[in-house]
Amino acid sequence: MGHPNTIYGQCICGAVRYRVQDSMAAFKLCYCSFCQRASGSSHAANAFTTSDQIEWLDGQDMLASFDVPNSQVRRVICRSYRTTLPFETQNGKFLVVPVGSLSRPPSQPVNAIDCWASRPAWYDEPRGLIEETQKVERAAQ
Repeated sequence: MGHPNTIYGQCICGAVRYRVQDSMAAFKLCYCSFCQRASGSSHAANAFTTSDQIEWLDGQDMLASFDVPNSQVRRVICRSYRTTLPFETQNGKFLVVPVGSLSRPPSQPVNAIDCWASRPAWYDEPRGLIEETQKVERAAQ
């Protein structure tokens, strides 16, 4: 079992595995159009730390990376299923960790929401479904 301050992460197929120290400086949700396209969803959920906080355990030969023009983003993905994985910003200041690739959330709670006004129009529509789903789940317990 790992150190309690360590979080493990991996790609979808499990070929790429890593561990990162649970010492995130920030945990942000971003709803900008770039993050929507990059994640294929309504937003990106990323934690921020420094590059000395990660250790790649397996599959470094499966990593592909490219710099996104006109940004600090360097996309890193698994070659098999294109899972987004941690990347160091182009200026080297931060390690950006996609929270969805982690085995558990970081202890740092979400402390910023960026570009809320850019969220997709459909994002707010299912709010009534949340309450209905919670009722069904409570009834099933």
